[in-house]
Amino acid sequence: MTVTQIVMNNTLAYYGARSVYGSEIPLACVGIIIKVNMIFISIIIGISQGMQPIIGYNYGAEKYNRVKEAYKFAVGSATIISVIAFLCFQLFPRQITSIFGNGNETYFIFAEHYFRTFLFLTFINGVQIVSSTFFTSIGKSVLGLFTSLTRQILFLIPLIVILPMFMGIDGVMFAGPIADAAAAMVCIYFAVHEMKSLTIKQNNLMSNHNKIAEV
Repeated sequence: MTVTQIVMNNTLAYYGARSVYGSEIPLACVGIIIKVNMIFISIIIGISQGMQPIIGYNYGAEKYNRVKEAYKFAVGSATIISVIAFLCFQLFPRQITSIFGNGNETYFIFAEHYFRTFLFLTFINGVQIVSSTFFTSIGKSVLGLFTSLTRQILFLIPLIVILPMFMGIDGVMFAGPIADAAAAMVCIYFAVHEMKSLTIKQNNLMSNHNKIAEV
């Protein structure tokens, strides 16, 4: 997050100075938005960490159906929280910003635009966070590390650097939802593959138990 914040701040300062907002307004607004978003992210992390021991225990006990149920429940819970956060960010950006202080109309216009654009796909963020913890919980630490870094490192930082070259300061805002979508798709791909693998393992386990019972 620190590296991402440094890149984002430098980009906002550079392109903000070349826009009607100046460099100070974007930096002030993004600081607020990052803090508010971290409150939401912390809740999702709490859900994923609560899931971790349940997944680990049942996976070790070869209770693969329970592993799938726990993962789906965690994703569902995270999605509900994400949708609530999305609605708050889309409907009340000015009110949220005003909690941290007052500013002129330009300040609030930028804050509202940044909230609604950068956090436009907040409702799918839970999938990436929960999935990365899930992979780590079943012993796939490399995949867990990879999926945890997809949004911030693999997608967001390059997009923050590249998009403003063509879109100006708006490019930083659009980097958020594009990175969210890309990271979610990567995590969903691996999660679906793992769910199928768990189903096969469960079926094989049941088949072996049936054969033993017949003997």
